[in-house]
Amino acid sequence: MSSKVSIIIPVYNIASYLEECLYSVQNQSYRDLEVIMINDGSTDGSEQILERFQKNDPRFRLFNQENRGLGYTRNRGISLSNGQYVFFLDGDDRLPKDAIQHLLSAIETHDADYAVGKVLRFHSERKYVPIRHLEFNLYTQKQVTTIEQNPELLQDSIACNKLWKKEFLIQNDLSFIEGKYYEDLFFTMRAAVLAKTVAVTNKVVYYWRVRTEEHNRSITQEQMKLENTLHRLSALKQNRQWLIDNRVSAKVVEQNDLKCLIDVLRLHAVKFALVDQTERKEWQENVLSFLQEIPRETAQQLAPKEKMLYDLILNYRFDDLEKISEVYMNIETSPVVEQEGHRFFVRVQNRTYDITADIKPIMTVEDFQKQDDDVILSGELVIPKASQKVNGYVYVARRGEGEKIDLGTIECKPKPGQDIYPCERQTFRLVCPIREISRLKTENVYDFYYRIDGDERVHRPSRVRLKSTAKHHFRVKAGLKIALFYRTDYGNLSLKFSSDIGIKRTIKKLVSFFKF
Repeated sequence: MSSKVSIIIPVYNIASYLEECLYSVQNQSYRDLEVIMINDGSTDGSEQILERFQKNDPRFRLFNQENRGLGYTRNRGISLSNGQYVFFLDGDDRLPKDAIQHLLSAIETHDADYAVGKVLRFHSERKYVPIRHLEFNLYTQKQVTTIEQNPELLQDSIACNKLWKKEFLIQNDLSFIEGKYYEDLFFTMRAAVLAKTVAVTNKVVYYWRVRTEEHNRSITQEQMKLENTLHRLSALKQNRQWLIDNRVSAKVVEQNDLKCLIDVLRLHAVKFALVDQTERKEWQENVLSFLQEIPRETAQQLAPKEKMLYDLILNYRFDDLEKISEVYMNIETSPVVEQEGHRFFVRVQNRTYDITADIKPIMTVEDFQKQDDDVILSGELVIPKASQKVNGYVYVARRGEGEKIDLGTIECKPKPGQDIYPCERQTFRLVCPIREISRLKTENVYDFYYRIDGDERVHRPSRVRLKSTAKHHFRVKAGLKIALFYRTDYGNLSLKFSSDIGIKRTIKKLVSFFKF
């Protein structure tokens, strides 16, 4: 007898994304589902979409309510559920086809309290692993663990990439905070600590949408209202006090403290320039007070960027923080960053801040052209804050082996109309010597990278991307072989060689791979 999984989907004014989400649930390879759709007072047509899915699939159940917020709605979903397991899905996100199957297999194989898997953020151009998951090496291998064995699991505080044993939630009275932002922070932290076993799968189980409005200044300013920051601080304080009251081990408390610092610095302090002037004094007092509660030695574990923000606040340098924030939020109205060769600085009064390591170039290929034995790649190169020419190079690396092949000179030309940093956006043209590369070991995949010249410790390479509106694959002959340039599932550019027969199979596999 199969185990029923209850998928709880709160819905509030997300009609433009909702069908995509619901289809991803309907098409799950695991079929024994009940889908609890709770319309939280939507006014945008979401209800009609939900009604259609309820009508066409008996597994989908619709509940309507006045707007009560995410915490209340998820809690109601738990109480309405009939499954042995519970999964939370936001209505603007979506699931890989085998997500529930992977998680259910992990949780049942090990009789775990919950199972968790890999997350990919996505938008129209690409998909990528959340930066904090990369930094803490989360979900790269299958394992059965506990928070004592792997306290870094606390760095992932979202509820939606996890399959929960309902009995575990009920027995431990685990519910979401209602009426506040960040309702899941207390829920996921306590669950991680209370779980006797956590099953980890290295499969992707959740696609987390990057909504275009997330980069809209007015939306970000709304998020940076004092109330928002205070709700975050309140949730983090509650978590910290609960750990102390329950005599949780020092290494778990320390990991939670590190998470607290990263949350406040990366999600709030970096946006300081967007805090309303009337709220700044109270914002400063509350953030400073919170940071002072956490042992200073924990802050030594911060990455350089967050360490700089931490030091600015602890030393009351809020004028400097404002300038730094303007740079990171891309809202300066005149040049703030000074470029010296291939290094970048912000100078405020008599203090200098080196932000070179935070300058991440983005090279995007938009077109391919065959020219004799070469392929010409062209598109856009973005060097953030560049006011003068920056030299760099493209190379290909053999996947899995690390061997690099330098592709030589890039021809770049600044785009007109850039008033603040005139060399920030450039068009580029790159000659790729395809026949020359084909003479090497060709039964491999080669990934394209761009790196700024200079100190490799600060100029990290970035994957070259292939624009979504460009051809997703481009095929040319290279001697006795065929070279295939293609767009990876993450939106990057890669190259594979094969025979004429093999290339047809490769293209067929890639086309099916892109459909998710």
